[in-house]
Formats: sequence, C-alpha cells, structure tokens
Amino acid sequence: MRLTGMMAGGPPPGDGGEDNIFTRDRPPSSGEKRVRQGVVLAVVLLVLGAVWLYLQGGENRALNALSPAQRAALFQETRDSIRLMCLSDAGVKKAFKGRCAQQSDFLARFPECDEACKQEIAPFLPEATR
Repeated sequence: MRLTGMMAGGPPPGDGGEDNIFTRDRPPSSGEKRVRQGVVLAVVLLVLGAVWLYLQGGENRALNALSPAQRAALFQETRDSIRLMCLSDAGVKKAFKGRCAQQSDFLARFPECDEACKQEIAPFLPEATR
C-alpha cells in the first residue's frame, strides 16, 4: 500500500490552489478579520472594565487593611476636619465646597460612620442621579 499526499509528507491533495484549506498562505477572509477584531475589542474592553472596577474599590481596601485603632484615629481626624472646615460658622463653607464633598464621601466609607455621622455629612455628599 502506497501513501500519497499529506501522509507521505507531500503536498496536500488537490492542486494546492487558493481554495485549499491546508495552506498557510491563505489570508483570512473579511468575515474572519471582523470576528478577530471583535474578539480583540471585547477582550480589551473587558480588561479595562476589570481594571476600572478594581481601582474604584481602592479606598475601601485601604480602609479595611488598617488596624481598628488606626482606622478609628483616621475617622476621628477626618470627622474633626469636616466639622472645622465645613460645619463651622466661620463662613468658609463655600470656599471649601469641593473639599467638603470629597471628605464627606471619604468619611461615609468608614464602618464607624453611623446614622448621626451620615446625617451630619449629608449636605455635602453629591446627590444620587439616575
């Protein structure tokens, strides 16, 4: 029995023309190019989304990594800062409006921020939008 074609190490069956699926020289069709581009785009968007989500939780991870004593001290220091800058009658509320919003958002992330704390900082937190 004699082997012919690919099994014998020879050329693939047929004339080796452009329709030969075994050739490495065949360029991808336009449909294959679109599918590849779509897959690459989906993977890139998925990676970017994962990185964005990871970065959004950075402050929470940092707060959770602190020891309870360190977290309590940072909470108290931040709360005192908000009271001094934002809640005092010194008339500086408008000058520090952006800073007060940032500090209030940060303070709301602490587990120590109870209902009284949340009511105190509520005027400075950005309103939820849909």
